[in-house]
Amino acid sequence: MFIFIIILMLFSASVLSSPEPTDISPPQFKSQADSNKKITVNSGNVSDCGLNEKAQQLALLIIQDPEQQRATLSCHPLLAQAAADKAKAMAKGGKVNHYIGGLGANERLRMLGYQLPPFYSGTIGNQVEAVAGGYSTAEEAWRVFKTSAGHRSHLLGELPFYLQQNHIGVGFYYEWSSPHVEYWAVYVAREAAPEDPVVTCYDIGCIN
Repeated sequence: MFIFIIILMLFSASVLSSPEPTDISPPQFKSQADSNKKITVNSGNVSDCGLNEKAQQLALLIIQDPEQQRATLSCHPLLAQAAADKAKAMAKGGKVNHYIGGLGANERLRMLGYQLPPFYSGTIGNQVEAVAGGYSTAEEAWRVFKTSAGHRSHLLGELPFYLQQNHIGVGFYYEWSSPHVEYWAVYVAREAAPEDPVVTCYDIGCIN
């Protein structure tokens, strides 16, 4: 019985995974946010935030948090789809990490047709995704995300690089037989703009 309890504790462990510190090295730009910021959901359809109610709840918690630094953070259906796919892949694989399925988060978005800036690294690069497992409610997941420095800086836009990101999508997947049971994925990103530097970036750095 004691061994069974230990095994159960291991299987239900809650975990987080955020963008690596080395992933914030591409060009930094001046923030466009103003002092009279107003956080808004520009999407007319809440399903653009997430494909189920729990995903939508977490998206709204992130958008409406008083400490959110972005002037505008809008739900985007491609990010919601990517997040839903990622949460399901983690549940089926029984792992919480950025590389389930062999794709980095940046590449996952590009394959869905979301055009990231060219200086966002490819292949296994990640400047857009935060993932977690083992938290049953959106409120609990958000509380834990906020206590993690890496997640917090990304999801609240606390660094100049992240502050530019203006789109969000959240995924949630429940799988009772999977080690962490509840799986969360959050994508916050921005699309390429004409004024972006003309560079090509790889996971080892960027070149003109």
